[in-house]
Amino acid sequence: MSFSFGRRVAMVTTAAALSVGALTVMTGTASADDIVPLTTSNWVGLYNAPDTTHGKIINGDVPPGGRLWAHCWTRGQQIGNWGNTWYQVHDVDYNEGQGWVSIPTAYVFAGYADNNAHSVNRDPKISEC
Repeated sequence: MSFSFGRRVAMVTTAAALSVGALTVMTGTASADDIVPLTTSNWVGLYNAPDTTHGKIINGDVPPGGRLWAHCWTRGQQIGNWGNTWYQVHDVDYNEGQGWVSIPTAYVFAGYADNNAHSVNRDPKISEC
């Protein structure tokens, strides 16, 4: 009888541990997006690649005070002393009262956007691409 009870407790404990482990794996490795408020006085361009030579996806730069919905960050073109990190974005808020606008995937230079405040693993919701 005690063998049966101990075995049941062990099975329940193992099942609970496996469930917690599965949840940790599912939620711990998933990347998420996060909002990046533009905190510099720069207007930021929306580029086809993390490099200005590939051109902009649209001509409407995002003004100071706007926001980006960043999916991840990556390394690209070095610009001055600002670094070489770029945000991959898919929505922007131009701070004009209209709210979020969906755009094709674009890249924004992180140094101009927020002095790299959310890039290079400083924001746990924005992982490296």
